[in-house]
Amino acid sequence: MMVKAIALFDLDMTLLNDDKQIAPENVAALHALRANDVLPMLSTGRNLWELHDLFRIGGLNSAIGANGADIMYDGVHLMQQPIGQPQIRRIVKMADEHNVAMAFFNDQHVAVTRRNAATERNFLGFVKQPHPPVVPDFYEHEPVCMMLLFVPRTPAGDAIGAEFKAAFPELAFYRNAEDTMDLVNNGITKASGLAYLMRRPELQGVPTYAFGDGNNDIEILQAATVGIAMGNALPQVAAVADYQTGDYLHGGIPDALAHFHLI
Repeated sequence: MMVKAIALFDLDMTLLNDDKQIAPENVAALHALRANDVLPMLSTGRNLWELHDLFRIGGLNSAIGANGADIMYDGVHLMQQPIGQPQIRRIVKMADEHNVAMAFFNDQHVAVTRRNAATERNFLGFVKQPHPPVVPDFYEHEPVCMMLLFVPRTPAGDAIGAEFKAAFPELAFYRNAEDTMDLVNNGITKASGLAYLMRRPELQGVPTYAFGDGNNDIEILQAATVGIAMGNALPQVAAVADYQTGDYLHGGIPDALAHFHLI
């Protein structure tokens, strides 16, 4: 496939519907992109193992995963940037002191330090996945490219999150859900993942169109040739976009792709 443009899609409240599936109109749009030599790619805080069904349904084989810490291109796992074990040991100790759960992710699977109401709401409710096993020392045996810190979006939870941010300047914290913050190495973003990918010779000079709605989309909307905010995007996300389309439940993606003559 000769790539004349790349279209990058966030998942939750962008490409996916409330059942965490790609809506039929978005599936059709993904296939239309490929027919027009536009490469559709996921750009997500999800990890590669979480994307297999979406790849199959959407005819996809490329993704910037784990908020930029894990990249697959044309079916090949290009790179992963794990978090250092010393940092993980320190943050797990602090989380235990605060009675806070954590989750560890790599491209293969996920584990948690403990199971509680917050982990159940996230995995069983929000992302609609089986609850991960409890393996507190997972990071001692496997690479970890992303973590979740289970602190709620409340004044008390935000205060605890601020303590962690102050204690770990070497990590980046993204609030992407009501019960969790995503953690990756500082400097890792969806935009850094895109920059790594665009160094490939066959992608030099190819225009990029990035779609998103949340805090972890800000950098890639700014870095892309065209940043497209969903109609449901947070105000600070819409503010940095070049264009705002409809919301994720009402054809925002195909409308914008048609507007820019990508389908």
